[in-house]
Amino acid sequence: MMHSTSATAFWSIAMLVLWVVLVGGAAWATVRLIRHPRRPPPALPSPLEILERRFAAGELTREDFDEARARLHEHHLDL
Repeated sequence: MMHSTSATAFWSIAMLVLWVVLVGGAAWATVRLIRHPRRPPPALPSPLEILERRFAAGELTREDFDEARARLHEHHLDL
């Protein structure tokens, strides 16, 4: 039984295209990961920053703010 030359040529070209797509995709993904690494999530605000924002927004009185700030300093949570 003889194989068709056109069928052999088709499958040879199809395999070549498949390999080019696979290698090209791997190269693209590698370059993308190297040039655009994942960024770490933004840092959360410190407890003191949250307290200051709430005081600035009028959610806390001066006495509440001073008391809460003193507690933060007591426990070293104002970093």
